[in-house]
Amino acid sequence: MLNRLLGKGSYESFDMRCMVTGQFSVGKSTLVKLLAGEIIPDGRHPTDGISLVEGRCGLDILTKEWILVDPDSYNALDVVYSKKRRRVNLTKKFIKASDTSPTGYAKATLSSLPSEQSAAAQSLPSTKSSNVPHTVKQMEKKMRTRMTKEEIRKKMEKVLKSGKYKMKVGRLIFWDFGGQYVYLTTHQTFMTFRALFLVVFDGSKDLHEQVPDVMCFPGQHMTPTPAVFLQYWVNSILTYCKVVYAGIPKILFVATHKDKVPTEIIETRREELYRGIEDLFEDHEGKHHLVLRPLIFVNAKDQADPEIEVLKKTITELTFDHPCWGERMPNACVPLELEIAELVAEGKQIMSLAEVKELNAISEVSVLSPEQLTDFLHYQHSLGKIVYFDTPQLRDNVIISPLLMVEVMRSFISGVYIFSVSSDDIADVVFWPKEDKTRKTFKKMSENGMIQKVDLYQIWEQEEFRQILPFKEYIFDMLLHLDIISEQRRYDTDTGSRLPVENFFVPCMLTQRNDTRFMTYACTPEKAITLAFVFKGTIIPPALPNRLISACLSMWTVRTYEGKKRLFSGFVGLSFDKAHTIVVCVEGNKILLYIVHKTSNGLIVPDIATGIKECMFTTLERISEFYQSTVHVSSISQKLPFHIEYACSRLECHIPEEAAFTTDEWICDKHKIVHTKDKWNIWNQDQTKEQCEVDCPDCQVQNSGQLERKIFRKIHQHSKGFNRDETNYTHVVSGKVTYMKLATQMVCQVKRIRKGKCDISEEYLDLIPTDEILDELAQVIGLVSFQLGIELGLSITSLDTIQYNNGRDLVAQCKDILFQWREDQRVKPTIGVLVQALVNIERGASCLGEIIKTVGVKKYIPHEKKKKEGKVKTLLKRFNPFQKRKK
Repeated sequence: MLNRLLGKGSYESFDMRCMVTGQFSVGKSTLVKLLAGEIIPDGRHPTDGISLVEGRCGLDILTKEWILVDPDSYNALDVVYSKKRRRVNLTKKFIKASDTSPTGYAKATLSSLPSEQSAAAQSLPSTKSSNVPHTVKQMEKKMRTRMTKEEIRKKMEKVLKSGKYKMKVGRLIFWDFGGQYVYLTTHQTFMTFRALFLVVFDGSKDLHEQVPDVMCFPGQHMTPTPAVFLQYWVNSILTYCKVVYAGIPKILFVATHKDKVPTEIIETRREELYRGIEDLFEDHEGKHHLVLRPLIFVNAKDQADPEIEVLKKTITELTFDHPCWGERMPNACVPLELEIAELVAEGKQIMSLAEVKELNAISEVSVLSPEQLTDFLHYQHSLGKIVYFDTPQLRDNVIISPLLMVEVMRSFISGVYIFSVSSDDIADVVFWPKEDKTRKTFKKMSENGMIQKVDLYQIWEQEEFRQILPFKEYIFDMLLHLDIISEQRRYDTDTGSRLPVENFFVPCMLTQRNDTRFMTYACTPEKAITLAFVFKGTIIPPALPNRLISACLSMWTVRTYEGKKRLFSGFVGLSFDKAHTIVVCVEGNKILLYIVHKTSNGLIVPDIATGIKECMFTTLERISEFYQSTVHVSSISQKLPFHIEYACSRLECHIPEEAAFTTDEWICDKHKIVHTKDKWNIWNQDQTKEQCEVDCPDCQVQNSGQLERKIFRKIHQHSKGFNRDETNYTHVVSGKVTYMKLATQMVCQVKRIRKGKCDISEEYLDLIPTDEILDELAQVIGLVSFQLGIELGLSITSLDTIQYNNGRDLVAQCKDILFQWREDQRVKPTIGVLVQALVNIERGASCLGEIIKTVGVKKYIPHEKKKKEGKVKTLLKRFNPFQKRKK
């Protein structure tokens, strides 16, 4: 995308985001204010979400000098033209997420447009300090009042056409991340390899000293200490930032509260901290990202502290060494970026796609083509300047102020954790809403992890969140897309049809830990099988398991045990059918997946295990890739932050998947039990089926099945993560068509020989499957959904559209395929036809039998017919002559 946009010329961009992270109450905000030349207020003022400091400091590109900007000389008209010839006041120096956005990216990109009239337009209006000559200020003021929007536009166009746009001062933009637990599910959205990270901690305290009244992370049972928070932040940064350049991003440790340490032992204390951090990350895979020397130990309240200059120098060196400092950016994006930046400066946060197209069309120097505009949106999204998802529910709108998403998350997360901490814990209580009705809503959510749409809309009616309200439907769809919330599906008991969703799960709001006997009762070696998704490091960032659990809740229903639903922080028990239960829980650096049979694990249906594993893996892969999205590296070439391990028969020891498939026998360390690789075939039915026995009577059928699987696996890999641009899209589609034709030509004769066998009663085979049956079946098809689509008679075009609309979501793809097949009127879409198709792809026929045993078969009523019947019932009820009428 970038290379195509660079076709119209480029310029060197010098912007650096300094992401300041760390535990709460360690002085992050104070340190940021000091670096930016701000006045440090007295008392503690916790950061509510994310705060930005922009337009206050920069680096001279030639001399590398640290520059502070006079707020009186920094004016939005220098970088964003004004429609009303008014001075836009940006002297509000500490800009919060609630009333701004990171438009500083656009402003920084455009802040140094050369101008014959304005010295301020050549770079950030700055000197080494705020001592700008009075005459220069007067001259700048006169020029700003003279220049109209059109004049600035013409100057910009002239510069872009000349190709001589060059920045003289690079900008430092500080992102101050709130350290409270409530925000640990929001920060990852803004982390990027294009930034420099500062991890701040309290140097006056021991690294292993307990932090009181603080929740630890889901699935973590260690005592919360500064060391735990350091590990969390390092793991989060390296999990969420795709490694595009070796050793990037860099993570700099900064210790604060030096003033609380006696002067004579400061150096001793510094060495203790250094050795402690070095020991903590001695075997860490991302050790080469860490900057341990110099270990900076500051008094963040003292501008005269000599180590503040050491910190500035270190930031400067790391910035100039960063490969994104001075990277080439496309001129073609500048006009539209300017227009969007102006709208954000005026307070606009969301635009329709139609509005973006209109804005693009007015440019006199660079009108992007439809393909280039799509590239622009995806590229700006990857840079973190906008939020745009090219899915059917979301592609008609663009969030031009990305920190709006922080406000959305803050609106319903910030109050939940009050019920798990002491009442005097300032870390969380300070953000608790005052309204009684809202407090009741939050209490309810913290207890059961559920919310209704009307409750969320009620929260957004609070004064500080009302900017969300006009876009409530779009934002709600966004939360569903991001797996922040998930539907609690319900079905009509008479027809098996879906009912309107009333309740939604929000796993990140759960605070209660699993203190039940459910695991002891259900997940036993006699009844269960298990595998683990093992992550690097010792702590899994909460957003990953929370999103995975949310995705699971959208696929399966919550299991009830002892009269209560099994849903806790980092843990969920789910019902698949009457016989099978799915359990997902976080333990240390592992996400454990159990499949439990009510009687014996020997009766677990292999297709269920294989399908669930494939769906879980792809879902977790999709979640991981979402946070690591970038324009520089294709998603399939990036190493995932986790791998799979299979458990021994006692469910305790684990062997990596790669070793399990290449080792004939494995003796687990703890129990000394011998296991063969057949032990794990239940999770991988395709591997078993591809090994046809020499004397197999169905050799022809088996070999054709093997061919089909290989062909469709190739299709899946070939189309994985493609972008809908003209060249790549055509290539993928043509590739798919070729493979599909090959598949149908080579197996069409053989598949007619197969005969569907299942345990489903003959009386059911001629009935049409209900919504409930299709929803349940979609969970176990996994990677062969396209193969199923071909068997059911869907066209290549339809299948391609289904994949494009659903991305990497296998369950959503399969649901669309099954429901589209059922709506096809050419052939009656019966259970018998579905069974034959499942037999042909060798996946799911036995699962369908289990589903029907669980939910039963009801008479299917088409949606349109249901609506008509509902209207008739309403009319009959309304005009019933025998019904008593109210006077």
